Amino acid sequence: MDFSPSPSVVVTETPGALKHLVKQQTSTPLSLFSQVNLASRSPAIQASEVIPRGQGFGTIHGNVINNDQVDLIIPGNLELQWTVESQLYQPEGVTSGDQGYYGTHVFPVGGTDIDFSMIALDKVSGARRWVVRPGQIGQGGTPMVLNDMQNAGKVIYSGGLRGVFAVTEKGEVRWCTNTGFGIDTPATSDFDTHIKKRLWGINYHQPTDSVIAVYGDGTVLAFARETGELRAQYRVEGDPSVDNTGLNLPEPILEGAEKAIRKQFVPEGANLPEDARIFDTIIAVALGGDMVVSNYYATDPDSDRIWVAATLPDAADGIEDGVARFGALHALTLTREGDQFSFETECAVPFEGGSASTPAVLPGGDRIYTSDKDGNALAFDQRCELVWSVNVGDQILGSLAVSPYDNYVYASTGSGVFQIVDHGNSAELGWSANLDGVFYGGAALLPVAQLVSSALAEAGLSVPVQLQASNIEISTVAENALVLIAGLGFQMDPQRSEVFAPLVMSVTMIDRMTGEVINSTPAREESIAVIGIDNDGSVVIGNSPLRRGAVVGVTEILGNGLLGEALADLLPPLTGGVTKYAPSSRFDLAARDAVCYAARKVLAWEVGRDSAGYTWLDSPEASSYQALTGQAVEMLGLARAVGEISSDTYAGVSYLISDARESALTGDFRAAHSVLREACQQLD
Repeated sequence: MDFSPSPSVVVTETPGALKHLVKQQTSTPLSLFSQVNLASRSPAIQASEVIPRGQGFGTIHGNVINNDQVDLIIPGNLELQWTVESQLYQPEGVTSGDQGYYGTHVFPVGGTDIDFSMIALDKVSGARRWVVRPGQIGQGGTPMVLNDMQNAGKVIYSGGLRGVFAVTEKGEVRWCTNTGFGIDTPATSDFDTHIKKRLWGINYHQPTDSVIAVYGDGTVLAFARETGELRAQYRVEGDPSVDNTGLNLPEPILEGAEKAIRKQFVPEGANLPEDARIFDTIIAVALGGDMVVSNYYATDPDSDRIWVAATLPDAADGIEDGVARFGALHALTLTREGDQFSFETECAVPFEGGSASTPAVLPGGDRIYTSDKDGNALAFDQRCELVWSVNVGDQILGSLAVSPYDNYVYASTGSGVFQIVDHGNSAELGWSANLDGVFYGGAALLPVAQLVSSALAEAGLSVPVQLQASNIEISTVAENALVLIAGLGFQMDPQRSEVFAPLVMSVTMIDRMTGEVINSTPAREESIAVIGIDNDGSVVIGNSPLRRGAVVGVTEILGNGLLGEALADLLPPLTGGVTKYAPSSRFDLAARDAVCYAARKVLAWEVGRDSAGYTWLDSPEASSYQALTGQAVEMLGLARAVGEISSDTYAGVSYLISDARESALTGDFRAAHSVLREACQQLD
C-alpha cells in the first residue's frame, strides 16, 4: 500500500470552445414520473448484511445484479467539480464507498507513478488517498464494494491475473490470494495476455458467501469473502471470438490516434514493447475481440446462478478455424457440499455472433436481460428460455438498464436511448430520448462543420460532416431521471453507428415519463465506462476517450498549421482519470425532488401493501425511502448554507421528514405520505 500523494494536478474547468453549445437551465422541473406498482423484490438482497442497499454504485453496473440503477434522485443542476489522475485510462469507471471512490486502469507502466492496480480517491477533493502497488498483468474491472462485517464501513475487492485481494477503505489489507495461474510478468510487457485474459471484475455470490472473479479466457474463480481462500475454479467452454475490432479508417487517422493516446496515457520514458499499439489495445478492451468473455457478469442472490455472456466452442459454428462465431448466455451454478465447492453450467442460450451485453437480472431472478449483435433486447427466464425479444434498430451498448420499480427497461445504442415496456410475456418500445434538446444547433454549426470537414480531408478521410446529437454511453436509471452522456459530432464511419466522433459532450438527464431533456451540463471527456452515481446523487465517471482519440489525433497529423491549430482550439485535449459532477446551486430543487419521490414511495406501499406478503422494513420501497430522505436532509442543509431556503423553511421541512419517518415506523403510511407531500409542496 502506498499512501503518497499524487503528482497530478486537479482540474476544475471544462476546456474547449464548443462547450457553450450545451443547453443549460437554472431551474429544473419536477418529473411527473412515478412508481405505480410495488417493486420487483429480491428477498436475499433485502435480508443481506453484506450487500449495500440504497446507496451509490458498488459494482461496475451498480450492484451484483447489474441493473445500472440507484434508489436516489439526480440533482438537476450538475456541474463539473473536478477531474483528477489524468494519465489513467479508465474504461470501467469507479465505485463508491463511504469514504472514497475506487478504480483501476489499463496501463500500469512499470517504474512510473501509475504502476498500481487500484486507487482510492477522496470524495470531496479527488485527492489520492492510497494506491495498491505494483500493477498486475490482466488487472481490470471496477473494484467491488461490500459492507464490512467486522467493522463499520466497507471492504473493497479487486485484482488481476496474479492475485485477488480485499482491502478496507483505510487501506488495510484483509487478504491477498494468488490465483495459481503462474503468470507474473509485468502488465505492459505482454499486451496480448494483459488484455485478452484480463479480469472483468469481482462480484459477490450470496448463497455461498463467495467473491467471484471472471477472466477474458473464460476462467472463473471463487474465493471465500472473509478469508480469501480459493474455493473453486472453472472454465466456460468457449473459444476466442472473431476479432472484428479494427476500424475502417485511413492509416493516417489511426496513426494520429495512436500518437494522441500515447501522449496522454503513456508516461515519458516508459518501456513498452516495440510492436505495442495502444489505440488498438483500447479498441480491444472496448469491443472485446479475440476473447471468450468480453464483459462483466451478474450474480443472482436468490439462487446460485452466475450469468455470463461468453462464446461457444469453435465447432459450434460449423467452421473449425480456431475462432468462435457463436456466443451464448451461460447460467453457471456454484454449490457447496461440506467443505467442497464446485461450478457447473446449468444451461446456455446460443447467439449467432454472440452478445456484447452484460447480463442484467430483475430483482428476484425471474428475468435475465441481455442483447444480441443485431439490436435485439432479449428477456430470458431462469431456465434460459426466451420470453420476449424487441429490436431497437441498432446494436445495444454494454448492458440494459433495468428499473425494479416499474416495468421499464432502457437500451442504449450508438444512435439513441430507448425505453422498453416489459408486459411480462411480451414487450414493446416506448419513447426514444429526444437528444435534439441537448445542444444548440442552426447556422452557428456551419463553420464548425466546414472546419472539421476540411481538417479530415487534409488527413485523408472524406466523409460527410453532418453534425448531429447522439448517445455515446450506457445510461443509468435514477428515481427521477435517466442519466446519459450525449455527444454533438459526426459519423467517422457511416456504416457503424458506434464510430461516432463527438466534438462536444454533455452529462444529460432525461425525464423518465416523456424522454425529454431535463437538463445538461458540459462533460469533460468521453467514456466507454459507465455512469456511476454516488450516495448524494453526484455523477462520477471514469474517463476513457476512444472515439475522441481519433478526432484529437487529426490535430497530431495536421500539426501547427492554420487548420491544425483551428481544430485544436475547438477540441479539448484528451484526459483520463475521474471526473465528478455535482450540484453547486439549486440544492433546494434537489431536496424537493428527493422529498417528493420519498412521498411517492410511501404512497406506492400504502396502495399495494395488502398484496405484498412482507413488511415495510423488508420492502425495496423502504430502502429507497431511507435513501431519498437521507439525500433530502443533506440537500436541505446545503440549500440553507447558501441562502436558497430560510432557516424557518429548513426547520419546517426537516420536522416533516422526521414526522413522516415516525409515522412509517408505526404503520401509518397515509399520514407519512401526507406530511411528505406537504414538504414537497413547500419546496416546489
